[in-house]
This record gives sequence, C-alpha cells and structure tokens, in this order.
Amino acid sequence: MKQKKKKNGLAKMLRGNVLDSRFLLRQTPLLLTVLLFCLIMVKVRYRVESLNKQKEAMQKEVGYLREQRVQMQKQYQESIRISRIDRDLDTIGVGLVPGPPYELRR
Repeated sequence: MKQKKKKNGLAKMLRGNVLDSRFLLRQTPLLLTVLLFCLIMVKVRYRVESLNKQKEAMQKEVGYLREQRVQMQKQYQESIRISRIDRDLDTIGVGLVPGPPYELRR
C-alpha cells in the first residue's frame, strides 16, 4: 500500500498535479515558514557584513591612534631629554641658547 502511495505521489508530480490547489493549500504554512526563514537569513547576513565593515573601520582607526600615541610619546621623551639637559647645564652654570647656534670664525 505504501508503494502505491509513493508511486501515486511520484505519478502526480510527473503529471503536473503538484500545483493542484489542495496540495498548495496544505503546503502553504510550510512554504511561508521557509520564506520567513530565508528572509531572516538574508537580514542576518546583511547585518553581519555591516558589522564586519564597522569592525574593519574601527581596527584601522585604532591602528592610526596607536601610531599617534607612539609619536606623542617620542615627542614627550624628547622634551624630557631636553629639559634634563637644560637642568644639568644650569647646575654647572651653562644655559641653553634660545636661538640657533653661532658659527665661530678664526
């Protein structure tokens, strides 16, 4: 009996009775559920791609900010070094000249 149903179902499909209104009415909830899941999947995929783009942009910005921090640290260390040299020279009685160095001529 199961064989007849399978053959009957296969025969209906081959004859084009799949689009029979009763068949479609029975399968409508399933089709709507599949459509809903497909729409949800597309929406989630779009959201994930959007978040990935934001993540890449933020990573670039973090890299730029790290470079800026390193440059600022270098400038700070340079200013500390100059102030230490100035302080050490002041202790021995020599000061830094605020202008450019002068060339000595013979």
